[in-house]
Amino acid sequence: MTRSRRFRVVAIVLCVLFAPGAALAGRPLDTEDTGTVEPGKAELELSGDFARNPNDNSWATKAVLSFGLLPRLEGRIEATILFLEPRPAEDDEEADRRGRGGIADSLIGLKYRLLDEADAVPAVLGSLTLRVPTGDADRGLGAEDVDVGLLAVVSKAFGPFNLTVNGGYTFVTRDQDLDFWTAAGSVEYRATKEWSLVGEIVCGLGIHGVHRTPDTIVLRAGATYAITDRLRLDGAVGAGLTRESPDVLITIGLTILLF
Repeated sequence: MTRSRRFRVVAIVLCVLFAPGAALAGRPLDTEDTGTVEPGKAELELSGDFARNPNDNSWATKAVLSFGLLPRLEGRIEATILFLEPRPAEDDEEADRRGRGGIADSLIGLKYRLLDEADAVPAVLGSLTLRVPTGDADRGLGAEDVDVGLLAVVSKAFGPFNLTVNGGYTFVTRDQDLDFWTAAGSVEYRATKEWSLVGEIVCGLGIHGVHRTPDTIVLRAGATYAITDRLRLDGAVGAGLTRESPDVLITIGLTILLF
């Protein structure tokens, strides 16, 4: 695999699966919500993810620990185990066809709700996310240096529906030409006390024309089921709308209220 092609694989995977400002969100969506864990409480999200990307298949196992620090202030840590299976063109004799796996880059972040929702006022939240280079960049499992993601979130409930909009910017410190915007919107429908249906559109848009981060647009639909007040199952299926987006994304997960 050439260096440029390997970079494209890393960029697409990191942008879609681990992008700061998008990844730290309410399962099974990538759209960040305005909810925060209460002070003294903690929540664990476990998930398995599959993505069929333009140049590879990827499987990931993620664990996200969220904990309340202060009223309306939440901290988060995300760790990921990633396995990549290259899918090069059949006529590409130089391509490396060996699978590789291991620890991927990690995310740490803070989110603070600036405004609580009221009758005529939406909830407003801001978040800061750092991508930490814990993955092996030479093997395509991460990227060098630290990325910094800033995100603004607005949400409003309308009866059983909840609408959420995200807008953000990620600073790629190793190369500013790779900086990118993130935008997302989601809708949640509370069908019953246990069941909710969810859907979203998520975009990652590079800002520079040369060697920029690939533009990705993903549509996703899924559902959540509350087993108990402390356990929630979820799942979703997504599809990419641009050439460099994943063809298919599948995720299943479990959220546990620890205490």
